[in-house]
Amino acid sequence: MDAHADATRRGTALYRWLWRWHFFAGLFVAPFLVLLALTGGLYLFADEIEGWWYRDLARVEASAKPVAPEAQERALLAAYPGARIARYTAPREPTRAAEWQLRSADGAARTVFVDPGTGALRGALDSEWRLMTVISGLHGELLLGRFGDTLVELAACWTFILLVTGLFLWWPRHGAAGGVFLPRVRARGRLLLRDLHAVPAAWNALFVAFLVLSGLPWSGFWGDQLARLGTVSPALAPTPNFGAAPITPTLVDVAARVPVHEHDLAPGDLPWAIRKAGVPEANGGAARIDIADVMTAARARGLEAPGLRVLYPQRAQGVFTISFVPETAQRQRTVHLDPSSGAVIEDIGWREYSALGKAVELGVETHLGEQFGLANRLVLAASCVVIIATVVLGFLTWWRRRPTGELAAPPRSPGFAPSALVVGVAIALGVLFPLAGASMLAVLAFDVLSRWVRRASA
Repeated sequence: MDAHADATRRGTALYRWLWRWHFFAGLFVAPFLVLLALTGGLYLFADEIEGWWYRDLARVEASAKPVAPEAQERALLAAYPGARIARYTAPREPTRAAEWQLRSADGAARTVFVDPGTGALRGALDSEWRLMTVISGLHGELLLGRFGDTLVELAACWTFILLVTGLFLWWPRHGAAGGVFLPRVRARGRLLLRDLHAVPAAWNALFVAFLVLSGLPWSGFWGDQLARLGTVSPALAPTPNFGAAPITPTLVDVAARVPVHEHDLAPGDLPWAIRKAGVPEANGGAARIDIADVMTAARARGLEAPGLRVLYPQRAQGVFTISFVPETAQRQRTVHLDPSSGAVIEDIGWREYSALGKAVELGVETHLGEQFGLANRLVLAASCVVIIATVVLGFLTWWRRRPTGELAAPPRSPGFAPSALVVGVAIALGVLFPLAGASMLAVLAFDVLSRWVRRASA
C-alpha cells in the first residue's frame, strides 16, 4: 500500500514537473507557432495566391509560339540599361508570364514580368517586398536576418519539446479514457477547453514533428551542423561535390568552391543539397555563352518543364546555373556551366544525392506541399489550422484557470528529482537541438540561482 502511494506521489510530482516545463515552453513558443503556422499555411498555396495577387502582371494569353528567352532578355536590357540580370524563371504554365530578376543601375532589386507570347514587358515589382518573399522571410527569419533565424530555430526546437511534454500530459492514466482520443464535448468550462486543446494536438503530433524536423535543415545553426555531418562520411554528405560545410558566407574552401550567399537567392532557387555543397568556380575567362546556349543545354537534358530557373554569374569567376526544382524531389537537377566555354562543370541529379541529401529533399518538398500534389497541401494546411487552434485553446485554458493578475504557473514539486530516464530524454533532446539544450541549461541555472537568492534572503 505504501509502495503504491509512493508511486502515485512520484507520478503526480513528475506530471506537475513536466506540466511546468510545458507551460513555460508554451508561453515562449505560442506567438512563434501561430506565426509559423499562418505563414507556412499561406506559403503552401504560394503560386495560387501570387497568381491572383499579381494577376495584372502574371496572367497572360497562352501562345503556341513563345518568344525565346534571349529575345526577352534583349527587351529587358533595353528597358533597363545598365541592369545586371540575376535569374530567369520559366513560366509555370502557358498562361503565366516569365519572370526576370535583375539589379537595376540604381541598385534596386526588381522582378520583371515578361509575356512569353509577345516578349512585351508587363511590369515590375520590388523583389525584396514581393508578397511571398515577405511571407517566406517572416516564416524563416521574422524579417530580422540571422538573429530572427536563430529565434525561429529556437522556437522550432522548443516546439518539439513542447510536443514531447504535451504527449506525456495527454497520455491516459489509471485506465481513464475520457478526453484521450475524443474530446468530452458534454463537459463544460476548463475541462472542455483542456480536451479541445489536448486531443487535436495529440492527433496532430506526427505532422508537427515532421514539420519541425523537415524545416530545420534550412535554419542557420542546425542546418549547418547537419551539413557538417557530410565531412564525417560520404554517405552523409549532401551531394558528392560537397567539400566542407559552410563556415562564413565569404570563405572559399580548399576545393575552390564558394558557399552560397543565402540572401542572394530566392526561395526555390536551389535545393538544400546544392546550397550546402556550394557553387564551383569557373575559369574566369570572358563570357562567350548567353541565355540561348544555356537553354539549349537545358533542353538537351529535358529540363523545360515548370520549375526551371537560370541563375546568371554574379562575379568574375561565377557560373551559369541551370536549377530545375520541380514538384517532386526525385526530378531535381542542377547543372553548372562555365560561361567562357559552355562546358558542363557539374551535372547533379537525384542519383548523385547522398542518403542524407535524399532524405532532406524529400522532407523539404513534402514540407512545401509539393511532393504529393494537392492532397499534400491540403493535409498540411489542415495541420496548420489545428496548430493555431491548439495554441489559442491552450491560451484560453490558462486564462480561465489563472486568478486575476497572476501568472498561475503550475506548482513546483518540492523535493522532486526526475528519474534517470527523464534526464536521459532531456539530454537527448538537448543534443538533438543544441540551441534548445543551451536554453534549458540557462533556465535550470536561473532556477537554481533564484532558489539560492530566496534562501539567502529568508
